[in-house]
Amino acid sequence: MRIVIMGAGALGSVIGGFLSKNNNVTLIGRLPHVNKIKKDGLKISGIWGEHVFYPEACISPKEVKEIPELIVITTKAYDTAKALSQLECIISEENYVMSMQNGIGNEEIIASYVGKERTLGGMAIFGAIMVAPGHSKVTVYASECLVGSLVKDMEIAKRIAKILDNAGIPTKATDDIIREKWMKAFYNIALNPLSAILDKEYGFLGKHENAKKIIKHLLREAFEVAKAEGVNLKYDWQGYYNHLINKQLPPTAKHISSMLQDLKRGKKTEIDYLNGMIVKLGKKHGIATKANEIITNIIKLMEVK
Repeated sequence: MRIVIMGAGALGSVIGGFLSKNNNVTLIGRLPHVNKIKKDGLKISGIWGEHVFYPEACISPKEVKEIPELIVITTKAYDTAKALSQLECIISEENYVMSMQNGIGNEEIIASYVGKERTLGGMAIFGAIMVAPGHSKVTVYASECLVGSLVKDMEIAKRIAKILDNAGIPTKATDDIIREKWMKAFYNIALNPLSAILDKEYGFLGKHENAKKIIKHLLREAFEVAKAEGVNLKYDWQGYYNHLINKQLPPTAKHISSMLQDLKRGKKTEIDYLNGMIVKLGKKHGIATKANEIITNIIKLMEVK
């Protein structure tokens, strides 16, 4: 399959690297990263082993040689619309566009460009860091990745999932990717900003009642908003809170918040697509979201340079 990875940072490079074993893959990324890949190949290290892959790499969609069958967007959520605008030269009726991003609302933005029928959502349940230009490291793996169609087209979802799985990235198809994205968002809403504000690992939050009280407030609001949005939820908020504390948090106790990493690098965070999105959608439905609003405002202040 002809595949383009738009925004090839740590995660996108891992996805694109593994896919390049059996597919025609082009990574679109920053110049130092692209130059290193062109010179020495793409190095992937970490818990999935040591590899060197040789995908095509460039800094602009205008340099892509052929119209791809699949475009995978791995940019930060706040860059989705900008990425789609840049991709217009290679978006056609021949391809699907898939979000492999954190946060809520990316698929809807993609659908506004290409239509729901050609929009896919993906969830990466593994973590990666950029060690250096041309070198990504897989640091954590929690579960299989998920792929789903916005119109529940299981044929294309299963096809893409199989391509990823065959490449060495454990993946399965789902018939409700929006629900799955919300479930991942709940995890990030509860832990990511609080970890960043306190400059602590996730495990710290699970040990202290004061942190747990805040998490409960964040989740209660988020679940109420999700319900108003018509999301088919697996849990009520109390059930998910118990699942988070007892099942999800222990394996990721040593995890450092990506939001904290962004703040330490002086970069913008994805708060607007996590807690900030809960606030935005809460206003839409007339739901009070005070806890998420406070957390969002604190992170916004921390972003100020």
